[in-house]
Amino acid sequence: MIFSLIAATVIWLFNELNKGGYTLQVRYPINLTYNDSLYIPITPLPKTVSAVLTGSGWTLLRKSLPFTTPPVSYPLNNPLAVSTLNTTALASIMSEQVKDVRISHVVLDNTHVDFEERVVKTSLLKIDSLRLNLSPKFVVSSIINLRPNSVTFDGPASLVSDIADTIMVRVPAKKIRGNYDEELPIRYPQSPLLKASAERVFVSFEVAEYFGSIVPTVEKEKTVEPKKKETPVKQKPKRKRKSSK
Repeated sequence: MIFSLIAATVIWLFNELNKGGYTLQVRYPINLTYNDSLYIPITPLPKTVSAVLTGSGWTLLRKSLPFTTPPVSYPLNNPLAVSTLNTTALASIMSEQVKDVRISHVVLDNTHVDFEERVVKTSLLKIDSLRLNLSPKFVVSSIINLRPNSVTFDGPASLVSDIADTIMVRVPAKKIRGNYDEELPIRYPQSPLLKASAERVFVSFEVAEYFGSIVPTVEKEKTVEPKKKETPVKQKPKRKRKSSK
């Protein structure tokens, strides 16, 4: 008796699922396609769309299973000129790509999109030698090595344009009196949208003690004494000789 009831239920269910005219609202995956080598989204893109599907029971059951439905491809030819997704155009695209059902209604939770131009920039790394804190009488006695000596950034133009062409690397150690060999962080604006080819830089240089003494030579200023004025010597008047008769 129970077996017959189960069999009858299954037969009825199969017959019902074979009928058309059923309507079901499902969450359908969506994939916005664009040239990701030229553009980058700076806000999250929608991943699903709510759609009302009409079709047979079996078809709707299959479409409602997320692992059996490929995402709908929504092309964006010029993302910089698009700020809002067109649900009417999306419904038309879904009708072409989703087979065996009729799309009667499409709703997006978020229709806003925001893209920027994708920019790649390389900045040089340079040690901040003016802030090197060495112990007294110690000096850097070798070339300062940096590995890598540059870093490449990839991200939206608004972030990449703020990065300097040369990034100064500061050594935090105090009163250095021995050879230095450390890995230091590269400081730049942090953002999940910005990718860097390196996060840290390896810095090394040699330090030596200077035993000499540097005495600054100050050149004495030469003073020129003014010349004394010569007083003219008065000549005695010549006596006139008496004439002889």
